[in-house]
Amino acid sequence: MKHSTGSGTEAGWRNARWGWGLWLVGTIALVAFLWWDARAWLQDAPQATFRTTKLNLWPLEILWWLFVPAILLVQRSLTRVDRHWPWALGLHGLLAAVITGLFIIAQAGRLLLVNHLPVSFLPVVVDDMRWLGEWSYLPALIYLAVILALYAFGYYREWRAGQRLTHQLQVANAQLETRLVRASLDALKMQLHPHFLFNTLNSITSLIRNNRTREAEDIVAGLGGLLRRSLDHRQEAMDTLEHELDFLRRYFEIESIRFQDRLKVEYEIDPKCLRAEVPSLLLQPLAENAMKHGISKDPAARLLRISAARDGTRLVLTVYNDGPPLPKDEAALNLGIGLQNSHARLLMLYGDEARLRLRDTPPHGVRAEIILPFRPSPSP
Repeated sequence: MKHSTGSGTEAGWRNARWGWGLWLVGTIALVAFLWWDARAWLQDAPQATFRTTKLNLWPLEILWWLFVPAILLVQRSLTRVDRHWPWALGLHGLLAAVITGLFIIAQAGRLLLVNHLPVSFLPVVVDDMRWLGEWSYLPALIYLAVILALYAFGYYREWRAGQRLTHQLQVANAQLETRLVRASLDALKMQLHPHFLFNTLNSITSLIRNNRTREAEDIVAGLGGLLRRSLDHRQEAMDTLEHELDFLRRYFEIESIRFQDRLKVEYEIDPKCLRAEVPSLLLQPLAENAMKHGISKDPAARLLRISAARDGTRLVLTVYNDGPPLPKDEAALNLGIGLQNSHARLLMLYGDEARLRLRDTPPHGVRAEIILPFRPSPSP
């Protein structure tokens, strides 16, 4: 931000120097040409008169070229006191009158030179011009129009600068919000890794205590492959449903070792949903919750079903288990880090467009459902 402001200031100074340089070169060229044209008259050459010089023939409007620096400097100076607008308005009115007077005096000076009159006749000529109606108030109107144009241009530049600054602030704010959301998502995701790891290690400990060392070794081997895949995608906030299901299958390979023949996993996946974009590690906490609070709690429970379907513009993901119903105690419904983080991540990524809910499916079983916008993954 500071760099852009500094660059804009330097560019403004460079443009101002170029402008003043061009004005100075133009002024020198104008004065030189007028002097060259009037040199014979200035040197009192025979038959040389002021009447035939460009000083007399050219319109007085060339004086505006000489007034340009003064007008710009006055306008810039008065901008600083624009909050006291009556004061600024009075000064501009006074300057308009002064410029008008200078044009009248310049015209009277021409008449003096054309008629070979002495300078002492200047007040008389000015008064005669007034009586003849030759005083022109057009310079005052031109000055005020120029000042209004300069003010309009100045306010437009300030408005544009304000718009650019507002846009830059909005971009910076959006980038900051994106970084904060990404940091929050990463923090939530990093909570899932140790959470899943600790649960799996507890399972390994349980197997070892029950002298099921061979199965514990198989779980360790499966856990190594699962963690390797998890770490490969640790920086990705989003992934395809296909990759999430592949991760989930590896997770169930570990769980099937612990539960042996008790666990039966079914998949009902619409092939059109495989390329849908979903938050990474979205389904694993739901599956883990189903294993912990469903399959593990009821010896007769064994079925765990993963479903994915498209409902118009929405993607519906479900994890069903045929275990015991949800507890009636509201405190017990707060089922741990996995589901809490899933709620938080969905809220950050989708706001009100996504939801996660648990519900009983009589006569037995619990269904976890996630509904989120259907968005195809941009990755090939």
